[in-house]
Amino acid sequence: MEKIEMIKDLYFNKKNNLTEISEIVGTSISYISKILRNDRKYQIEKTKRKQENLLLRKKKQKKLIYSGRKNKNDIDYINMKNQHDQDTRELSKHSVIGNDVLRKWCSSAYKYNKKRNRYEFDNNDLLKPADFPKYIKA
Repeated sequence: MEKIEMIKDLYFNKKNNLTEISEIVGTSISYISKILRNDRKYQIEKTKRKQENLLLRKKKQKKLIYSGRKNKNDIDYINMKNQHDQDTRELSKHSVIGNDVLRKWCSSAYKYNKKRNRYEFDNNDLLKPADFPKYIKA
């Protein structure tokens, strides 16, 4: 009788599950289940525990799903937004290349004229774009 009372106490009062009780008492789970099924409080306790576990599982699952989605979306969105802002700044700059830089950049397009001490655009081989100067003073 002591074992039966100990099993009922562990299950109903201390809220242990069948596996934990079997380890404490040193008997099989099926023996513990058989003893508890004979008690009239067992079905009530079992359904109560099922409901509690179901609610806990739902809360954990919701938290896991939403926290994972939120963090991933936020990080991806922030990275994309930062890249977009950087690209926007780079593309919207209105800058003018200086004549010396342009001459160095297009060194094959400009030939040096010693008489006039300047670099002149080589019209013989190339078509001059409208925004390129005809000559650049040295």
